[in-house]
Amino acid sequence: MVSFCENCGSLLVPERNGSGKITLVCKICKKESKEKFRDSSYQISSKIKHTEKDLLTVIEEDFDIRPITKVGCPRCNNNEARYWEAEDRRKEEWETTTYYKCTKCGWVWSE
Repeated sequence: MVSFCENCGSLLVPERNGSGKITLVCKICKKESKEKFRDSSYQISSKIKHTEKDLLTVIEEDFDIRPITKVGCPRCNNNEARYWEAEDRRKEEWETTTYYKCTKCGWVWSE
């Protein structure tokens, strides 16, 4: 059951006091609850234990989510490239340039 501090409304967390007894204490105002902690099997741990499922999986360093289109690469003649659009500061306002990056050789060009 979740308990909240009567003084500030923050969440009460279990802590072991000087005599080894577990009490509910507010982390914000440090007020100890008058409510008795009933779960005797409760263990206080400062280290979080992660399961194998919780671990982060890195796919690749160069993972690219940009879409692929069929366009010829001027360098290697490959017919697939990733593309994106960006506003070009050299052109007039609101004009965008389409950039392509070859999926084979990595050459970047614009049209």
